[in-house]
Amino acid sequence: MRRHLRQNLMLGSGAALLALLTWLVVKQEQTASATPLTTIETSRVQALSVRNGNQPLRRFERRDSGWQMREPFDMPAQAQAIERLLAIVSAPPRSLHEAGKFDPRKIGLQPPQAILDLDGQAIEFGGTDAIRGDRYVRVGGTIALVPDRFSAWLLAPPEAEVERRLMAPLQQLATVQINGKIHNELIAAWSAVATSQVKGGGETAPADAIAVQLDGAGGHIDYRLWRRDDGRYAALRMQPPLLYPLEEAQVQQLLPAAPER
Repeated sequence: MRRHLRQNLMLGSGAALLALLTWLVVKQEQTASATPLTTIETSRVQALSVRNGNQPLRRFERRDSGWQMREPFDMPAQAQAIERLLAIVSAPPRSLHEAGKFDPRKIGLQPPQAILDLDGQAIEFGGTDAIRGDRYVRVGGTIALVPDRFSAWLLAPPEAEVERRLMAPLQQLATVQINGKIHNELIAAWSAVATSQVKGGGETAPADAIAVQLDGAGGHIDYRLWRRDDGRYAALRMQPPLLYPLEEAQVQQLLPAAPER
């Protein structure tokens, strides 16, 4: 009888201890999640950059007209891409720890897998923990475990973050030339057209591609436009070399009824 009583007391004590430990972990997570990763006021940030392994540095600056990518392309940035990067700094961590608690080599922070810099304040990203897949993030002397919902934004190729309108960075078109002939009736169409996804300019335009030149205040943009083997159309910006996939319905609005060749 006494043995059963002792066993029950031990089991009860163990359950109580487990419940206490669980409660402490939950309280720690609740406290951490109520605190953003940083206290940076994103509305005041003027410059940000992303370093990601051997990939090109992505550097952005805030201007009166909006955010501008400065490296590796000097192009207007896509507003949503910047908003996603800025949102990382206020992500709620699951837990916070002193940096000395971890070996940075074992958690992917020596060297960091990615660095997000905002006005000189660096946020370093390491690997993920084996239990929940949370990302190790170092800010100053603190390491946070943060639910990883942002890796795709840190790893995005630079072309995915530039403005998708084909006339960018021109603010207003003055002239549209198709194969050397002026077609200003197409100014409205070329001013409005945008692709769903900008890609790296790894393709070469065929010799019979349509030559397009957009002129406006601040310069001009040259494109080569053609139909690809998959039936879609592509507009290749010559400088910087970027590819803009287009649908047939879009192209019909961008060209005169009988394109000259």
